[in-house]
Amino acid sequence: MGYCFPAELQQMVQRELTSGNYSSEDEMLLEAVRLLHQREEDLRNFKARLQDRLDRLDRGEGVEIEDEAALRAFFDDVQAQGRQRYEASRVAP
Repeated sequence: MGYCFPAELQQMVQRELTSGNYSSEDEMLLEAVRLLHQREEDLRNFKARLQDRLDRLDRGEGVEIEDEAALRAFFDDVQAQGRQRYEASRVAP
C-alpha cells in the first residue's frame, strides 16, 4: 500500500527505509500509530498523576518549605529515599 507523504516526510521515510530500520512504509506507519497511541496513553497517565497531586495539595497534604536549609534537607531526604529504593531493587530477585 502506498502513501502520499509531504516531501519533507517522504525524505524521512526514505532515509529510514534506506537505513534498514524498516522494511516498508506499512511497517513504519504501524510503528508511528503504535507510538502515537503510547504517547497518548502516557499523557493520560501523566495528567491523572498530576491531578492526584494537585488534589493532595488542595487537601493540604503538601510540604511547606520555609527556607533554603529546609529545601536542602528536603532534597537530601528525597535523594536518600531514592538510594534506598535503588539498592533494594538491586537486591530483589
